[in-house]
Amino acid sequence: LERRHRSLILGLRAGSRAAARATAGARYGLFVAPDDGMGALVDALAQRLPAGVVRLRAPVDGLARDGAGWRLRAGGEALAADALVLATPAHTAATLLAPLDAPLAQLLAGIDYASSATVTLGYRAADLPPEALRGFGFVVPAAEGRPLLACTYASRKFPHRAPAGHELLRGFVGGALRPDLPALDDVTLIRTVRGELRALLGIDATPELTRVHRYPRAMPQYAVGHLARVAAIDARVAAFPGLALAGGAYRGVGLPDCVRSGEAAADAVAPPR
Repeated sequence: LERRHRSLILGLRAGSRAAARATAGARYGLFVAPDDGMGALVDALAQRLPAGVVRLRAPVDGLARDGAGWRLRAGGEALAADALVLATPAHTAATLLAPLDAPLAQLLAGIDYASSATVTLGYRAADLPPEALRGFGFVVPAAEGRPLLACTYASRKFPHRAPAGHELLRGFVGGALRPDLPALDDVTLIRTVRGELRALLGIDATPELTRVHRYPRAMPQYAVGHLARVAAIDARVAAFPGLALAGGAYRGVGLPDCVRSGEAAADAVAPPR
């Protein structure tokens, strides 16, 4: 950088300008999602499985060792399994494993979760202030003390998320710092997010569409010492042949992290080939 631009600072500035030019105004390659929503990924996976192996709305309410395998109660039905992958939130895995290993359950229960809610608002583009939606959205620093965590311009990030002449915005509230907000009623949440968009973006129009979705205890929190906790969990799980844990509670909450976690869990319990 120094040889090319005469100084490190000038080189870094040039690099940042080049990166900005490469991404300005484009969704190309920055954001990807199935056209029909994330549920399409689940549907595609289910179609590749043999018929009848997926049981919907059959919560597991108990499990036990059965020789070298496992015995489960799921949806009122008794099931036998050679191996078991628990891809549940850590607190659910803690409840299921408590009768088998209380210290393991305690470690799992110690992973805290935060709740959140999204408020989706659809507007006519003509009703929005000019240049109100620049980029793909914004994140609000905690130091601002505002109820809004972030806002994404869904119709700018992904094509076909809103009909022509309309814009779709999604506000996020709650999280670890404001656990009270997701419990508010829909009317209050919508009013709160609209007030934030009015203050931050100058949007005073009445939305043509409003939707509220809540995600109770959905976001695992990686506190200081989390990796040491996960190592201790792994050590105790290793004492149970044919048992593995997967999901966002352990080594990453993003979709690629969860896919990697599931693959690792499958490899851990699959019989040698």
